[in-house]
Amino acid sequence: MNAGRVLATSTSRNVVSEVTRDIVMRTSDMYELFELGRSVGLERQRSGSMEMLEAVVRACSDEQEHLAGALALAGGVFVATQNKHARRVCDALVRRQNGAGGPSMLRVWCELAPYIRLPNIHEVVAEAERMCDVSVLGNLAPFVSEQSVERVASAVHAASVDVLLRMEMGTSSYEDAHRVVCAAAGVAQHLVDGTDRGLDRVWALVSDALASTHWASVCTSSDQIHGDVGRAGSEDYRRACTALVSYAQRQNSERADAMVNAVFALQPCLRYLPRSSVRVGRGREGAVLFYMDLLEHIAGQLTTRTVNALVMPLAVRYVQSVERDWFESAHALILSVLDAGHAKVAVWYARVVLALYPQRINMDLLDISFTAAIRALAHSSLSEQAQSCIDLLIARIDECAASGVERGVRRRELLCVLASQVASVPLDLLSFVMTSVDEHVDCEPLWATRRDVVGHVQDTVLESAELERRPVLASWVWRMRARVDARL
Repeated sequence: MNAGRVLATSTSRNVVSEVTRDIVMRTSDMYELFELGRSVGLERQRSGSMEMLEAVVRACSDEQEHLAGALALAGGVFVATQNKHARRVCDALVRRQNGAGGPSMLRVWCELAPYIRLPNIHEVVAEAERMCDVSVLGNLAPFVSEQSVERVASAVHAASVDVLLRMEMGTSSYEDAHRVVCAAAGVAQHLVDGTDRGLDRVWALVSDALASTHWASVCTSSDQIHGDVGRAGSEDYRRACTALVSYAQRQNSERADAMVNAVFALQPCLRYLPRSSVRVGRGREGAVLFYMDLLEHIAGQLTTRTVNALVMPLAVRYVQSVERDWFESAHALILSVLDAGHAKVAVWYARVVLALYPQRINMDLLDISFTAAIRALAHSSLSEQAQSCIDLLIARIDECAASGVERGVRRRELLCVLASQVASVPLDLLSFVMTSVDEHVDCEPLWATRRDVVGHVQDTVLESAELERRPVLASWVWRMRARVDARL
């Protein structure tokens, strides 16, 4: 009968105690002892012979030389049964334990950390750093103090950079990246409720660790993907990203600027790539994509200086990218910048989206993007520039009419975009836009186009207009519909 079976079934206290001491002395794999303690605990609990289990725990507490093994065995019993006596023994053994107990003990510490306070956790972290065991670092990260978490974050970040470099040499795997993401999620737990300024550096390190491994989340369908990793990321990835965004949104503009500057310093590809979209290695392209997605959610916290100096050059580089993910993220980032009130780029962006229509974006995206630019100008000191944007749109409508190209569908879509602006333009431009829509609708030879424009304004635009505009717009729509119906 093997020793584990004896511990699980014997009814003799002396036999159980002797076998326990023998196993602790002879077994070098601490995690094997932990698993043995867990299985013995479950078996004894199932059979109701808890007094024999007490004998196992007591033998562990009497151990003087092999403290790590005794702790591993007693820890397995405690985790399985939540026995109070086993808990007290584990607490006592932890206090007596000097150092981390060797590499084979690291996994045991990870199992015990959620239940037992570890006075030697910094020694355990140092051992994990020495062994380059990023999984252990991630499991222990939630239990280190806020004053010490930067050390763990630095180790996880170093592991992420190593994964990125090995990926670009073709020697890394999705499993390597996934381990780093799990570790970064563990560190990010400190950011959920943390406010200490010292965590700003941790935020930057965790951000760059996720960015450096983001290539594993944007792999193509032909790649071998690890488990639940995809563009949306694993559960650990989503949890870490939520913590990053939540922490950044709680900071004032000065601190948010400093944090963003820190991540740009950690990831040179954000600042020093050419202005045009180029392939620079899939790993770093993934990092850029991650940061565009992250900045989209925190643009409202940043000052105009940081937006103009760092954020917009990054978005401009990919605003006409042929890669769909980068193209969409760049536009989402610019829309977030406009929504945050940074209107300096609005006229430029209006030109860009008009140039991209209809080859790269459809009418709905053009409507959203162009309206965002007009709305940003209307609520800024640059409101007079909204006129030039409207003029660009009108010129594009007239081009379609003059050349006869896309006379039906495209002209109708552009007219609907123009009509949408009555809900967004500065009030001093409202009359001009309404008159322009009237003129184009009246000159439109296709009744279906006239009907669609009126229906678009009535069904969509009126709902989004400010209350002070609605009476004027409702009257205008009623008159326009009367004219359209009269020409049936």
